[in-house]
Amino acid sequence: MRREFYNEERNQQIRLFKEGFFGDAKNGGHWTFFDKKGNKISIVTDMDFILRPEDSSANIYSEIRQSSQDYFIHHNISWWRQEEDGYCPPGHLVSSQIHCLNHLFVFRKDAKAVKMIIEEATGMQFDKVLPSLIDGDEQSYISFEFALDNDKLLGENDEGSKRGSLCTSIDVMIVAQEGENKWLIPIEWKYTETYLGTDKTNKKRIDRYANLIKTSERLRVPDDGIAHSIYFIEPSYELMRQTLLCEQLVRKGYANDFFHINVIPMKHTELRGAVESDFMQMLNDKAKFKIIDPKDFLAPIEEKNLYPELIDYLKKRYW
Repeated sequence: MRREFYNEERNQQIRLFKEGFFGDAKNGGHWTFFDKKGNKISIVTDMDFILRPEDSSANIYSEIRQSSQDYFIHHNISWWRQEEDGYCPPGHLVSSQIHCLNHLFVFRKDAKAVKMIIEEATGMQFDKVLPSLIDGDEQSYISFEFALDNDKLLGENDEGSKRGSLCTSIDVMIVAQEGENKWLIPIEWKYTETYLGTDKTNKKRIDRYANLIKTSERLRVPDDGIAHSIYFIEPSYELMRQTLLCEQLVRKGYANDFFHINVIPMKHTELRGAVESDFMQMLNDKAKFKIIDPKDFLAPIEEKNLYPELIDYLKKRYW
């Protein structure tokens, strides 16, 4: 993929930094390059689009700056680039993890707002949203970096795996009630990601996912076989695994069905096009999968003039 959208957004964030949007935070963070085997090649310092680790919390909307970090610590969730930067939020100004938190974390305990958002996005009417399946908090209606029984359900048993690291983690999970039916609303959140079309097929992944794909009700088996198929090339690889996890959760009785949402900015036409032309063509039921722009996702909040400070922040920074 070309990186036109990434470059545009990165330049926008650098401009905001120069204008003082991030307060006293300093840039000049580092970036580590790895080879295909995960070996460290080099480190580039003084990157103007990366905040220094000690200032990286300035990347988060001020109203959720402490609470979101407390949430990650309490639930032992990995930050993106954690191994490089230490246990602190990513300072990369176009991080999708930060982009997601800045849009949604403020609503985590607001059941009415969460219900409003997912009803508009799915086109469904729900009776209520339900507490998180994994957070252990009756007032937590949004789970971030969701993972549940991945070792048993997907065979993901890598040493050190946890929410956000070394397993299929869904960026956002919401559970809602419709009559007697429980719905999972898994949300994959993208911002500026670009992919090189690398084939991720290997024996371990085939052993884990091939049989689940063959028995999936949502996914079609590729005509040329599963190995080296679109399912092992991003962005389909991640969406495939999320689909399988949700299917297994439904089979285990955690819910009756699921509606999969992929948040991608409207201007990121390359990524949206890749999802539409590759992954969506492998779905048996496209009606339960939707790509939506982050601004459109929060349109019900803006239209009712709720959380005006957050909306103003998002408009200045991202929209």
